[in-house]
Amino acid sequence: MNCCDFRQAVSITLKTKIRYNGQEYASPADLPPDVRVAYQKALHDGGVKKKFVFNGEQFASEEAMPADVRKLYDDVLGVIENNGEVTIPNGKPEPLLTKREIVVVALFAGGIVALVLVRLVMG
Repeated sequence: MNCCDFRQAVSITLKTKIRYNGQEYASPADLPPDVRVAYQKALHDGGVKKKFVFNGEQFASEEAMPADVRKLYDDVLGVIENNGEVTIPNGKPEPLLTKREIVVVALFAGGIVALVLVRLVMG
């Protein structure tokens, strides 16, 4: 580990088991179309039993989670909903000016200095 590397290691395990009429499915994507319709309806009507476990502690619902755990849960779901794509800041701030803008400012300042010097020399 680099002495200046402050990134925290994150390990996420998401387990999904869907049981319907004696059959078990690993995810909603594995459900046959008719079962998926029933699953979506059960989700909407609140007929789905959920269990949340975070660092070994079990919660009955999202609302039962402490604020910090709920924030992490929401962040993880956001990543999952975005197909695993996440943008993490690299810690480097954006420069105030681009290299091209610095050159333009330097040329402008140099022009003003040149005009002042010519004015002083000409009297």
